[in-house]
Amino acid sequence: MTVSMISIGLGVLGLSAIGLIGGALLYHASKAFRVNGNPLVDSIDALLPQTQCGQCGHPGCLPYAEAIAEDGEAINRCPPGGQATVDRIANLLGTDSLALDADKNIVDQDLVALIIEEECIGCTKCIQACPVDAIVGANKLMHTVIIDDCTGCDLCVDPCPVDCIDMVPRPKAPDFWMPQHPDLISSDRSRGVELQPESPCIRCGACATVCPVRLQPQLMLFALKGGALDHAVHEGLTDCVECAACNAVCPSHIPLAEWFRLGRFQAKQVLVERQLSSEARERFENRNLRLKRIAAQQDLKRAARKTKSGEALEKARKAREAAS
Repeated sequence: MTVSMISIGLGVLGLSAIGLIGGALLYHASKAFRVNGNPLVDSIDALLPQTQCGQCGHPGCLPYAEAIAEDGEAINRCPPGGQATVDRIANLLGTDSLALDADKNIVDQDLVALIIEEECIGCTKCIQACPVDAIVGANKLMHTVIIDDCTGCDLCVDPCPVDCIDMVPRPKAPDFWMPQHPDLISSDRSRGVELQPESPCIRCGACATVCPVRLQPQLMLFALKGGALDHAVHEGLTDCVECAACNAVCPSHIPLAEWFRLGRFQAKQVLVERQLSSEARERFENRNLRLKRIAAQQDLKRAARKTKSGEALEKARKAREAAS
């Protein structure tokens, strides 16, 4: 009886020790791997163009992302992002995409602000309105717009008292191009050869066996056709050398290399857009920090003046009392 009681007691103590150790490990793990904020909000915010224009009805891209993630706000209220942004957010949330809630003619325009410098009076109102610090200038001196930093939000137009700011098409680089029907490298798929009609993929895997860089062309094709560009990149889209060997062996006559070339171009565009969005977000956050710092400094100055005025009034009151 005594031996059994001792065994039970040792078992209870052992389990208690294991529980305490496990609890301590979980506590430290929760501290070490704690995630600040809502990861879904951050993911949605990363897909938005960071123009901070307010056309969605919110005072910036982050508040709009929070409204989508937490309040069920519609995902189609970002005109600068266009339909592509709506589709990406829908893909992230696993919901059906919606038509963009904006005028298509306005969405298709890529505009930037242009200050008519001869008419600028240097009032700095446009500088104060720009959410991404894309306007430089000084009081009573000429202002100008940094074209590469301008997001085209047009928030600087209305505050201008002399109406010297116009929204104009963004200048394109001389070598800018957009592939429509790109030529392929392999001679057997050139324009001079009549192509066979395309059939659905039969998942035979022949394309994967001939790929010189050991990619999975059919997986990249399914991702591109499904609009999952990030997944196609994850499968190695950017590593494709466009040799078109997969075209030659495809029994369904699918122009795989053409799909991949267009996908690579789109991936490059998305990468550039994300870089520009990240830079715009950083400028916006730095601007907000600067404005908060200036406001705090002004509060301190006002408090100091108030204290000084109070001391002067108290001194004057005591002087009047002493004189009487």
